[in-house]
Amino acid sequence: MKKNVYFGTEIKTDFHFLTIEMKILFVFAHPEQQSFNGALKDTAISTLTEEGHEVLVSDLYQLNWSIQLSRENFTELKDPNYFNAEKEQNDLKFQKTILKEMEKVKEAELIIFQFPFWWFSMPGILKSWIDIVFASNFAYGGKKGYFENAGLVGKKALISITTGAPKNFFTEKGRNGNILLSLYPILFGIFNFTGMDSYLPSIWYGPGLLDDEGRKEYLTLWGERLKNLKSEKFIDFQKSSSYLGNDLQLKEGLKTNFEILSQY
Repeated sequence: MKKNVYFGTEIKTDFHFLTIEMKILFVFAHPEQQSFNGALKDTAISTLTEEGHEVLVSDLYQLNWSIQLSRENFTELKDPNYFNAEKEQNDLKFQKTILKEMEKVKEAELIIFQFPFWWFSMPGILKSWIDIVFASNFAYGGKKGYFENAGLVGKKALISITTGAPKNFFTEKGRNGNILLSLYPILFGIFNFTGMDSYLPSIWYGPGLLDDEGRKEYLTLWGERLKNLKSEKFIDFQKSSSYLGNDLQLKEGLKTNFEILSQY
């Protein structure tokens, strides 16, 4: 076991990942380039590039991403009289802006999401991007399936977030509760559901409460983690084979995914 200084827990190590010249998609969702989120973005891009990887970037505010899930996402509609988003997505007849983002996802082996932890979740602009780009019959469902059979199987996901409050606020007994459980809808509900393997998140607690040296140390740790990501194992959520019956109930004696996440 090796100490994970980015999250403050223990992580298992197993060399399995980060080949030379890998394609990585970096999705950035913060309105200010000079913010600490911006510094984390710049550190990631420079570090990964120096390591020999090709980094694709989706800077959502720079893209002026204002697309909502609607009829306007598509070049033509299967049913113009009644809008069923999932059925329309299955035909993949999207506007060019959306197809371009989907192509980035398709090319990437690793997707890194950088965002501030607002309202115990991701910013709305990032949720909109996922709603549309992680479409049915592309990321999941349709002809693709779910979980181990979903459209993004073989890809890896990593989130890097900042909080306003210090770390002790986000413990099991802290006022805000275990932060990993707040991230469950992302780590399990988005990444695992679409077939991606997820690393433990990098959580940068209260950078606004630190001095310059403290923030520089965070950036150094971030760069070091990205260089050594190959030594980490993924979050070990239950597989579909762990569930029985038509109502897919967990086998006796196995940990729930919440329990699995809580142990990290």
